This record gives sequence, C-alpha cells and structure tokens, in this order.
Amino acid sequence: MEREPAGTEEPGPPGRRRRREGRTRTVRSNLLPPPGAEDPAAGAAKGERRRRRGCAQHLADNRLKTTKYTLLSFLPKNLFEQFHRPANVYFVFIALLNFVPAVNAFQPGLALAPVLFILAITAFRDLWEDYSRHRSDHKINHLGCLVFSSRPHLK
Repeated sequence: MEREPAGTEEPGPPGRRRRREGRTRTVRSNLLPPPGAEDPAAGAAKGERRRRRGCAQHLADNRLKTTKYTLLSFLPKNLFEQFHRPANVYFVFIALLNFVPAVNAFQPGLALAPVLFILAITAFRDLWEDYSRHRSDHKINHLGCLVFSSRPHLK
C-alpha cells in the first residue's frame, strides 16, 4: 500500500502519521486482474458488474470480519465460552446441588438466580462487544479505495 503525500496528513505526535477522515486509500497492486475484469474505479461495485455480465467466476474478497458470533450461533457459542470458566461451572454445580433434597440449604430457584444473573450480564456484554466489532467492520469495509494495477505490455 502506498502512503498519501506528506502534505495531506494531519499533524500529530512525532513518529506517527494520521489520515484525515473521509479520504480514500490508495492501493497499488502488481497483480494482473482476471481476464475480462473491468477497471474497479470505473463505476459500479465489483459484485454488481459481475452480476450484470453474468460472470460466474468467484473473485477473492478483502472484507474484514472480526465478529465471533452470528445470529444463530450466539447462544451456543456464548454458553460454551462461559462454561469454560471454572468459576461458572463451580457455581452452577453448587446451585444444582440445591435441587437434591438431602443437601439443599435453601430454595433451589433462589440458588440459580445469582448464577443466571451473572451469565445473562456476561452474555449481554459479549453481545454488545460483538455488535461494536460488527459496526467497526462495516465502517472499514465501506471506506473508499483507489486501486491502481500495473499491466505489463503484451505484444
């Protein structure tokens, strides 16, 4: 990736360079585009051009995805992660022991309340962090980008 000229960078701490918000990136590639591919800067998005041309070729994608969960996988994955913490397993075990009549110290439902509360709060926090990652990924994936590729002269 090629950096922007020094005049377009914001002043900041020495040794660090910051880009101005709203600017596009410049990417230079030495790779040849696939045969029949159009110039990416010439208009519509790459996926739209492929659909219009009826091209079945799958091109690589450089989208970021740092989220851990999907809508369907949130509950199983989150519970799996939470029960890998020894403290959670211990307190659930103690709460389940309260359902055994010979060992119970107080009402079984009351024993589960604190554990379920902690599991719910942790799940909500994980959901919020994952949603924040999703928003950040969406913002980065929709940045403008100028791509220049050098094509060797064919004879």
